[in-house]
Amino acid sequence: MFFDKLKTDILNDKPEKSVLFLAIPVVILNLLKSGNNIVDMLWLGRLGGDFLAGVSASIFLVWAMGALSSLVTTGIIAGVSRNVGEGNLKKARSNSFFSLKISIFMGIFFSLIFFPFISPLVKIIGLDSVAFKAGVEYLKVMIGSNVLLFLLFSLHSILIAWGDTIFPLKVYGIVFILNVILTPVLMFGIGPFPKMETSGTALATNISYLLGIIIFFKTILKRKWISFNISYKSLTFLQYLKLGYPSAISGLFFSLIYYFIAKIVAMFGTAPVAAMGIGHKIESVSYFLSMGLASGLSAFVGQNLGKKQFNRVENATFFAIKSVGVIILLYSIIVFVFAKYFVLIFTNDAKIIIETVRYLKIIMLAETFQAILIVIESGAFAGAGFTTPTFFISFPLTIIRVPIAWFFAVFLGMNVSGVWITIALIMFLESLIFLYLLKQNKWIKKII
Repeated sequence: MFFDKLKTDILNDKPEKSVLFLAIPVVILNLLKSGNNIVDMLWLGRLGGDFLAGVSASIFLVWAMGALSSLVTTGIIAGVSRNVGEGNLKKARSNSFFSLKISIFMGIFFSLIFFPFISPLVKIIGLDSVAFKAGVEYLKVMIGSNVLLFLLFSLHSILIAWGDTIFPLKVYGIVFILNVILTPVLMFGIGPFPKMETSGTALATNISYLLGIIIFFKTILKRKWISFNISYKSLTFLQYLKLGYPSAISGLFFSLIYYFIAKIVAMFGTAPVAAMGIGHKIESVSYFLSMGLASGLSAFVGQNLGKKQFNRVENATFFAIKSVGVIILLYSIIVFVFAKYFVLIFTNDAKIIIETVRYLKIIMLAETFQAILIVIESGAFAGAGFTTPTFFISFPLTIIRVPIAWFFAVFLGMNVSGVWITIALIMFLESLIFLYLLKQNKWIKKII
């Protein structure tokens, strides 16, 4: 098979080749994830605009759980990959096992913390009764089974840290197919199944996740990439938190802040809320492609820093930045020009179409900068364990989106376009700051 030929020696092959060979499977894998989200939105659109708006407005809490999973996955990428690069395989295996224990604990812990607040958080947005009910039902299933998301992301990160980005692609292909089949069956109640609407969407996702977890875990066991003996000085719980908290807290607040962004958007009607959800799904192609390249780069950076091969790390990083810049610029131009046709895939509602096209034409102006930011932050910096800028820079920039969005949209009377402009401006500013930090080279010298 083609993907089986994507083998590379991370420590010796040309940096460009290694990054590409690591990234291509993850890029395709992430596009499958994007496809999962798009399929869900397509079916939700068939239920109606209120259901689309309800999930679009509430899905930010699911994003928050994904952000919190970086408390574990950042330590896996930075720690295990560096252990492998150093040749300390016993320590790498111990870290793999300990990370899964933390994942289970964290997944259950955050479910218990957030579950009681699902209804109040969705209520803050100010949706109508149908959209409110749709959002709450979706979140109850997703947040209640949060441990599955934590385990899936951690197992995937273990494989990446050991240098395998190909097998996860095959697993997510299976996950994608199962989700595509189950979503309409459970959502609309086909055959013997009851009509579950948005709960069915979430349940289909989690059943698919469970299958992926089983396959990942059996494979890691078979390859002996995990040891149930943690006496080999694996990273401590506090070290995982220290590595992961900048990304986790920044990502958490990014997700929660969007609740307040959604509240501002909802002031202008249900259509803009649905537009934001559709816009995010079209953007997700760019996001997941960038994250795929970042994932391949992070494994490369971690292992080569373990060998103190700093020039290779620099070469690989700048190659990844140039590559993602060109690709996402092309995608942005296509979406900008043909925005209406992209939106028509999801809905025929005239109001939603107009608002989504406006959203895309503004956001796509900054999308290339956002892609470069992702490669730097989640690729080079994450692989090096240099995560503090995520907290001290991304965190405050995330928070100020709300007052700036309100200022533009309400105070200056720019309506919902003011929100879209705010998002694009922050994306642009944040990318410039991270480019400056990248050139300082402090991240390469980070000691774990």
